[in-house]
Amino acid sequence: MEKKPAPIKWRVATIGFGCCLVFFSCNRSERVALALDFSQAHTWRYMFGVDITGSVASPDSSRNFSSSLRTYLTGEWSPHDVGAIRFRTGQTMISSNFLSEQERIHLERQFENQVIFLSPKEGSVSAVDTALPVLLNIGGWDLFRSFSRVLPVLPEAPQRIGGSWDRERTFPLETSKGNATGWLYQSFTFDSITGANSSRHASISWRFSYRIQPDSASVLDSLSLRGAGSGNTVIDIDKKRMVKAHAFFEVPPKNGARVKTAWQESVHL
Repeated sequence: MEKKPAPIKWRVATIGFGCCLVFFSCNRSERVALALDFSQAHTWRYMFGVDITGSVASPDSSRNFSSSLRTYLTGEWSPHDVGAIRFRTGQTMISSNFLSEQERIHLERQFENQVIFLSPKEGSVSAVDTALPVLLNIGGWDLFRSFSRVLPVLPEAPQRIGGSWDRERTFPLETSKGNATGWLYQSFTFDSITGANSSRHASISWRFSYRIQPDSASVLDSLSLRGAGSGNTVIDIDKKRMVKAHAFFEVPPKNGARVKTAWQESVHL
């Protein structure tokens, strides 16, 4: 019996491989509008989690600490909030090895039912109530800042895969040690597209650095004034919805400080 020539199979495979290459090339050259628009649904829900671990060391003692927070963020779209996304916090659970039971319960109640606005293009996060409490304040860092670190800042113009953009902003800080100015720099990269047709997801990653400039030399003199981290998110391109996000942040101890505080923070959305 005469055998079928192998080159036919090879040609089919080659054609298939060529199609993949053409699709991949087109995919990379396509400019994609990366945007968030939750107006397609009146409500939506995310689980928001923060885990903090660290240590405090002095010449005569040292201790480790850990805390975590879990709550749900409910989106409440409103046509009056042009260009912004509105989140409301739900029932909150906090665990900590350094808070008393009374302090823990008090913080849980403080964090519930807070309304927060996010601007996806500007990267700004603001509370409706300007007296939003500072939660689990460790070294002048708080969970309200955790929320801003896990959310991406999106570009004004459509981007190709591999495209990058950055954001830099400052904001005032009030701590128990005094007032200061916070400075945040973020560098973003559009990494990839997965899926096809009406179910395409864009992966975005970023790195950021953060520092505090005290208003006076004596303020925050024992606290670390800088930190750095990274983050990533997945966005549904066509529905303009954020699927998930994660950020990691680290604060090293301050050189020369008598009491050295170091900690790591992991945030999930």
